[in-house]
Amino acid sequence: MTATVTARINSRMRLRSDLPAPEQRRSIREAVGISQQELADIVGVSRQAVTAWEAGDRYPRKAQLARYVEALTALKAAAA
Repeated sequence: MTATVTARINSRMRLRSDLPAPEQRRSIREAVGISQQELADIVGVSRQAVTAWEAGDRYPRKAQLARYVEALTALKAAAA
């Protein structure tokens, strides 16, 4: 495996570990008072995707994962 592939895998694994549990995702969003649609617009996905992520039915993939983790981290900091 090349160093680039290894770095991408490690990066994705880190992002997955930074993703809060499904029940915490909704709490973080609601603590700031934004809707699923507003979060979806920030991340660049559909409201249905956010609904599925918060329910734990699906997980964000690739670039969506990075944007979602970044958005949740910012929301959590804003709620503190």
